[in-house]
Amino acid sequence: MKTDTNLNTNSNSNTNTNTTLKKDLYLSWSDTLKTLVILAAATLLSLGLGVFDIRGQNAIMIYILSVLVISRITIGYIYGILASAVSVLLFNFFFTAPHFTFSAIQSGYPITFAVMLVIALITSTLTVRIKAQVKLAQEKEQRTETLYEINKKLLKTRGLENIVALTNRYIVKLFGRSVIFYMADPEPGSTALKGIIAQNDSEDTAFLESEKERAVVHWVFMNHKHAGVGTDVLMEAQAFYLPISSQDKVLGVIGLSCVEGELSSNNRAFLKMITSQIAMALERQYLSDEQRRILLETEKEKMRSDLLRAISHDLRTPLTSILGASSAILENSDRLDREAQDQLLTNIKEDSQWLIRMVENLLSVTRIREGTMNVTKSPEAAEEIIAAAISSTRKRFPSSNIIVKVPDTLLLVPMDGILIEQVLLNLLENAIKHSRKGSNIKVEVKKRGNHAVFEVIDNGVGIAEQDFPYLFQSDFPNEKCSADSSRGMGIGLSICKAIIKAHQGRIEAVNHQEDGAVFRFTLPLEGSTTHE
Repeated sequence: MKTDTNLNTNSNSNTNTNTTLKKDLYLSWSDTLKTLVILAAATLLSLGLGVFDIRGQNAIMIYILSVLVISRITIGYIYGILASAVSVLLFNFFFTAPHFTFSAIQSGYPITFAVMLVIALITSTLTVRIKAQVKLAQEKEQRTETLYEINKKLLKTRGLENIVALTNRYIVKLFGRSVIFYMADPEPGSTALKGIIAQNDSEDTAFLESEKERAVVHWVFMNHKHAGVGTDVLMEAQAFYLPISSQDKVLGVIGLSCVEGELSSNNRAFLKMITSQIAMALERQYLSDEQRRILLETEKEKMRSDLLRAISHDLRTPLTSILGASSAILENSDRLDREAQDQLLTNIKEDSQWLIRMVENLLSVTRIREGTMNVTKSPEAAEEIIAAAISSTRKRFPSSNIIVKVPDTLLLVPMDGILIEQVLLNLLENAIKHSRKGSNIKVEVKKRGNHAVFEVIDNGVGIAEQDFPYLFQSDFPNEKCSADSSRGMGIGLSICKAIIKAHQGRIEAVNHQEDGAVFRFTLPLEGSTTHE
């Protein structure tokens, strides 16, 4: 166990040194055989050159070349050093007088042997170092490619859980260790918040969720520093924990199992580089979630404003009309003729029906879950929903002429049937209100790609060009009335837009080529989404 940072650093240094020494002193039958074969080949080649009387100093160059080759194809320094010494002895034995002995008569040979040995040793050492540098460069290149690949995948990944799953998968693949990822601080004594674990096949990960390990994670969250195995903090842990930080804020903590040994300094550095990429992805996701939350809050506030406006203005107008008509009948019943009384009662009935429609709109909105704007969808037959909406419309407008066109085959659309029926009711009422008396209203549904398209076509005067930007809003500029209401501002079309948007669909209106307008909304079929 380490007790301070210096001891930890020295331990890592000693570990790396021991690993290097083991590699430098590595011995194997394969490398031994390679060395013997190359030295034998160099000797035979030098002896062969003697036939042409060109042996001399060329034998020295051949042995130096053999040492270079041996250093290149073997592991560590040991075979290059041994080959350097053996090549000098072989040159002395075969190519200096007296031949086939290890003695040299001429006075200059010892210097030749020494120079040859030094050159062979330097050549061997440089070759091994170049090999090590090449390997290091390859490792750096591989890590750079890995970081680029991770970054590219993170850029395309959306959602915190997906980011964590991708991160865990890569870490297990790269380090061969089990990993646990915490997105929030696990408070001491609480087991509600758990980390997301990716398990290596050969390890048991139960210890990663123990109270002792969770305490280490809590310390990392609080202190913004790494801890666990291989550090000078909470060394009794069984994993190495590293914070994922951005702008002095810990976005998460990654823990790597160290049951099979602690991480090397190189692996720690590589892990820190990976966490920097993860931090950017998490920060981007948090910002996106915050922006989405703000947009949802804006939608909620807008919906509250619409509802408040409807209650304060639209409901007051028909109620005032009903009160006035009923008061006139009660106070002047003896002076009003039958026709006038019928007209006042008709007005009361129409205003009451309008109030019922308004209340139904308000109730429909409340069925949309507040905040998420989601609806519960189930496959519904499009023609049945249209038939129900037309049946309700004809009860209110018996003289309406509605033509329906549906596909020959059954079209099932994922929807909340009651809400979509409400949309069709609003659009049909709007079409009847703005069409010429006795004209036809056409309702059509068709399949277009992965979407179902509903259209309500009227034969009215169409939509004014300046009204298009505000058509599905309840607040018209310059105190104009909305296109869906003859009394005040109305929220019929704005309610339609809210319901279709909650279905991940789109609603629009265009003027017909001949007369009138076309109100069209599109709903996605299974596995597709339409964004507005």
